[in-house]
Amino acid sequence: MESQVEMLTGIAWSLFHRFWLPALLVWGGARFVMGVSVSYLLQCVILELLLKVQVLIFTSEALVQPKASQGAPSLTAEEKQLQLRGCKVVSPKDYTASGQSLPPSKKVSTMFKDPPAGQRMEYGGSSSSSSSHLGRKPQEATSLGLVEEDWLQRRNCLREGAEVHRQVRQFLQQKVRPGIQLLEIAEMASSSLVAFDPRNPLRRGWAFPTGLSLNEVAAHDTVNPGDAARYLRPADLLKVDFGVHVEGHILDCAFSMSFDPMHDELMRAVQEATEEGLRQVGHDARICEVSRCIQEVMEAGEVHHPNGKVLPVKVIKNLTGHMIGPYKIHAGKSLPSVNTGDQTRMLAGELWAVETFGSVGGYGYVGHGGNCSHFMRASSAAPTWQSSVLSAKATDLLELIDKRFGTLAFCPRWVVQEAERSKSKMAKGNQMWWSSPLDELCNLGVVNRYPPLADLQGSFTAQYEHTVLLGSSGKEVGGTRV
Repeated sequence: MESQVEMLTGIAWSLFHRFWLPALLVWGGARFVMGVSVSYLLQCVILELLLKVQVLIFTSEALVQPKASQGAPSLTAEEKQLQLRGCKVVSPKDYTASGQSLPPSKKVSTMFKDPPAGQRMEYGGSSSSSSSHLGRKPQEATSLGLVEEDWLQRRNCLREGAEVHRQVRQFLQQKVRPGIQLLEIAEMASSSLVAFDPRNPLRRGWAFPTGLSLNEVAAHDTVNPGDAARYLRPADLLKVDFGVHVEGHILDCAFSMSFDPMHDELMRAVQEATEEGLRQVGHDARICEVSRCIQEVMEAGEVHHPNGKVLPVKVIKNLTGHMIGPYKIHAGKSLPSVNTGDQTRMLAGELWAVETFGSVGGYGYVGHGGNCSHFMRASSAAPTWQSSVLSAKATDLLELIDKRFGTLAFCPRWVVQEAERSKSKMAKGNQMWWSSPLDELCNLGVVNRYPPLADLQGSFTAQYEHTVLLGSSGKEVGGTRV
């Protein structure tokens, strides 16, 4: 009896200092600073509590952990021929018609005199493929303080990045098949992008690691050095999220893919919600109104399960779209997929990632789970007190991060590759040499961790995302649709 009382007391104390106290602080801060609605905060508090209770009482594995290798799946002849769903796959002939090689290796900047225009959308819903600069007046200054010449240069950088993303994305969609290793997908993406400017990655290159999130994992998962092999199986639902930057201007795009028709309705609902978000965003649009429209479209979706059940599509409430700044994937403002009551307005000149996530069979809420594979510099320079206490190995690693990635996100696999490419002394010895100094940098707050985000184990999540540049009378969506 005493042991049970002690256990319950321990759980209560753990919930207080690990959940209730932080939740109250966040609640108060959000209400004071952003005017976020009480109903939204209550939903998040309840869902967060449910996830915490599972971890503390039922099992520490309630949130998905990286799967141990089960070996390559044994596939039937029929499974090997399954067609990819959730995105449009172009033929190799159509792919190479523009002059690109297969796999892609030619720089986009050498293939086109001017980068291909994205899809222009007038405010009010109509769209056009016109390459004009969205009706902006030459003398108009944007919200970021950019004059017309700078704005046009930024737009052209984004168009080039969008074309790079489109070519790599379509290449991946041709190659992904049941039974492929996730590591192979990640390397196909990164090796394709490297070819666009391998010697100067801070001018043109990756914006963040290629996210490969399976099933209940919604975001921020990829393959680390030393991970057990993971394979894409016929019933899986994979989210692929990667970004390209040109001169620091980031093009962020994501899509979902599967081979199982059971996931079609979920993917369709999330994709339609993203499309609705693209229609609604614009200069002077209130974030709460855009969010409300996204939520209505996604929650209208239903999934008809093979067992006869009809399951609602749930918006993942604590994952959001976001504004993008130069060399900064998250630039302050967020675009939730639920109406939080945020009265903030979008402004001309802002660059937004319209990003939505949906879930079936889960809470519609994600928590941290699994080994971290996404990291990002906390600031451009470490405070003096932090630098003075770093070990020699952590100092060397920080120098590599600053030189190769700057403020862009990275993963340990890229760190290892860069150390080997530059013949760094750090790369000698154990393949996990990076783990201890990276932990040191994170524990001191020099580098931030972005761990995998997962709904309930056994649920399925989907994601679609596009980047859109806002003008005064219209907007341009980067690249062609997924």
